Amino acid sequence: MMKRSLLALTFALCTLGSASADKVITGAFDQGPGGAPGQFNPLTNTAGFTWLNKYYSTLVLYDPAFKTISGDLASSWTVADGGKKYTFVLRNGVKWHDGEALTSADVKFSLDLANNPDSGSGFAAKFGNITKIQTPSARTVVITLSKPNAALLDALTNFMILPQHALSKIAPKDLRNAAWWRANPIGTGPFKWNKLVPDQYVELVANPDYFRGKPKIDRLVNRYFKEQAAAVVALKSGDLDFSYLSLDDTKTFSGNAVKIISGPSQVANYLGFNNASPVLKDVRVRQAILQAIDRDTIVKQLYGGGAEVANCPVTNTKYVPKGINAYAYNQDQARQLLKAAGWDNSRTVEVITYYSDQLSKDVLVTIQQMLGQVGMKIAPRFVDVPTYNQTTGGNDFTMVYAGIGNGPDPDTLYPSMHSDFIPPNGTNRMKVNIPALNKLFEQGQETTSTAARTKAYQEMCSLANKQLPWDVLWSAKRFGGVSNKLSNFIWTPAPGGGRYDDKAYLWDTK
Repeated sequence: MMKRSLLALTFALCTLGSASADKVITGAFDQGPGGAPGQFNPLTNTAGFTWLNKYYSTLVLYDPAFKTISGDLASSWTVADGGKKYTFVLRNGVKWHDGEALTSADVKFSLDLANNPDSGSGFAAKFGNITKIQTPSARTVVITLSKPNAALLDALTNFMILPQHALSKIAPKDLRNAAWWRANPIGTGPFKWNKLVPDQYVELVANPDYFRGKPKIDRLVNRYFKEQAAAVVALKSGDLDFSYLSLDDTKTFSGNAVKIISGPSQVANYLGFNNASPVLKDVRVRQAILQAIDRDTIVKQLYGGGAEVANCPVTNTKYVPKGINAYAYNQDQARQLLKAAGWDNSRTVEVITYYSDQLSKDVLVTIQQMLGQVGMKIAPRFVDVPTYNQTTGGNDFTMVYAGIGNGPDPDTLYPSMHSDFIPPNGTNRMKVNIPALNKLFEQGQETTSTAARTKAYQEMCSLANKQLPWDVLWSAKRFGGVSNKLSNFIWTPAPGGGRYDDKAYLWDTK
């Protein structure tokens, strides 16, 4: 107990120091799925945007309801030439945290990096059809595409603009894991990087030159916890002002000290397969896995009804066609499928996951029991995000339990399911390689017709449901807890932490 008290005191002294009168908000902004990122590189990160957009900025952002897109660094934009030319006008007077002026050259530099395979960027799938970037003035960027990309604005909502003057001397291949991201990175966001204590916290300070006005708080701290339960304890004690919560966590709060926020996560949870491995290559095995799992019972008993069974990676129901296979729970059928596929009952399949919360652990134990009942042995393995990314970036794995964020546009799935982006070329970590699926993603991106896009993505959903490169399980609600000491605080459950305008410069303490 004394050791724990000393650790808490040490953290308080480190973060408060001599500025104890400062207005400070402390949150576990990345304590959702995955925990602390191994790297703070917005080109390669697939999550953590709630935090990254506190010190970086994007050209455009969604509103918190994910209905409309408005300007962030861009004050306006136009689309011409049948959707093949985008012209952005930048806000006037925006400065980097070191005082240098933001210019169109920074936007061009950032987009060029995103399309450079040496950078390890996950954006090549979204920006690969850019043929030319022009900067006719310091505030004007003209992007020309080889073919229309109806999802370009959606992609730009989580694409952080980076400083050319600070990064141009670092080779793209070295930039992927450069110390710069964790040392003293500079952006144009409402807060500036101050310090990082590895695996403990990052501290940002207010940016007095922020283009929307100086933030109302002085410091913003992001704490990291190996276990979500520890973050919940800190939220209850008042040491945290915000944390992700599980459904079970929400039931343990009483009184008015913490407000519970909930909403659709826009994340499809799935059992993913290494499609390059022969172990689960037979689709009958993947069908058997789905039919062996009583998803309705898991959703009802473990999620308390806070999730919906899903049969397609797309979470926006507009793009989910009627009549796709529901793979109803049927363990007899699962046994028959495994037998027909020649499954070796003595084999144990490791299932790796970056989820660390108790609910996910309970889910995997339940799945382990259900699969065991039909003769399939699995062994869950819980790892951190860097280990997960490193492992799934290679071929030394068989199955994962993970989540894929969609958002309002299914094009978000493109880099995770198109074969052009199998590592090391991108983030198709399950090595999905289905030519017909590739074509449908390409059609959905290239057409500007709403009806044609809907048709392409519905066909993609049907094909994924039939081929099962992943076994999609459900889409759950997501929960957060925020201290009632805060005012003007905006948080929306969203994939990857979100790419919406949360107006953090207006966050305040009462």
